[in-house]
Amino acid sequence: MLSKIESDHILSTLAHLAARWRGLSENSSSNHEVVSHYNELLCFLIHTGWDNGLALEEELPDELMPREYLELSKEWSPV
Repeated sequence: MLSKIESDHILSTLAHLAARWRGLSENSSSNHEVVSHYNELLCFLIHTGWDNGLALEEELPDELMPREYLELSKEWSPV
């Protein structure tokens, strides 16, 4: 399990990457790099035991989010 400082740093990076993604054109190579880096970090965070949700502005569109996060988010949603 990560310390709060470590997980907060990763969450801050995810927020920065999501903002950067919104500022790039959809088909740019930078856009694909940002999505890849974002997904790697988020999956790493989830695999360390983190299971909180992200703020909407910290997320990418569902089709770009990693499967692991989408599965976790189903657990947070009321049935």
